Amino acid sequence: MSPTAEPWGVYRGTGLPGSSATGPWPEPPPWRRFHNGPCLPAPPEDPYASSVLGDGTKPLPAAPGEAERVNAALALCRPLLVTGEPGTGRSALAYRISRELDLGRVLRWRITSVSTLREGLYDGAGRLGPLGTAFLPYRRPRVLLLDRLDRAEIALPEDLCTVLDAGGFTVPGAPAHVATDDDAQAAVALRGGAVQCHAFPLVVITTGGDRDVSPALAEQCVPLTLARPDRAALQAIAAARFPQGLAEDVLTAFLDRAEAARGAVVGRLLDALHLASQGAVAALAEGRSWQEALDAVWAWTEA
Repeated sequence: MSPTAEPWGVYRGTGLPGSSATGPWPEPPPWRRFHNGPCLPAPPEDPYASSVLGDGTKPLPAAPGEAERVNAALALCRPLLVTGEPGTGRSALAYRISRELDLGRVLRWRITSVSTLREGLYDGAGRLGPLGTAFLPYRRPRVLLLDRLDRAEIALPEDLCTVLDAGGFTVPGAPAHVATDDDAQAAVALRGGAVQCHAFPLVVITTGGDRDVSPALAEQCVPLTLARPDRAALQAIAAARFPQGLAEDVLTAFLDRAEAARGAVVGRLLDALHLASQGAVAALAEGRSWQEALDAVWAWTEA
């Protein structure tokens, strides 16, 4: 794609709230059309997005290939399988997509070694889990984050294939009304215990590489590998999270350290900048050299 070309599809990767929400929505392939109804009211806004992305006043640059792969997943009604090193923004991507396309609260399922399909679908006490809620008939797709699927036993990815392929599931013996993962008090009606989507949810599956995702699931997904953020991306992330700005020499020094660091570099950078904003660097510099103060604050952010 040339530097001036517009990304294909509805998602632009700006990270700005609602910046792409008014564009025409892609028509699903004939073999992935569900259109169940009647449609439910739009989901609530996501109160957690600002803590993940910042206040949304400044754009965050998209990773190479991000917009194209997200748009492919939306157009094909397929999950997005996101891989990459820690700190590359695998989980944050779900919030970027939902904020930009105005899709409401991100449904999040944190996967552990004992997670089961039932846990994500329905808890047995009259409440849908995050996966189950994602398949309710909303007019536009819900964003569901399946975080660290590689932690699960092999049975869970295999079981997911059936639900993802069908666009829904049935809860035998379910009550006529169930609560959702959005609100334990609000209830939605189920007809014959069936949960069927209208718009197929955007399922963002992240993996840290602990084990390979099953081939059957991988074949259903659009893959996206996020690269380590470069200096420009780190600077944009810092500006988004600290809109009031920081001393230029402090920011430059910590950007230098972040570029050379390993592991969760974004998290370490933001931790260091927060400590600096609280006066840690200035206080330490009273009793030691400026360089030593910077080194000490950066060292505090190590896991």
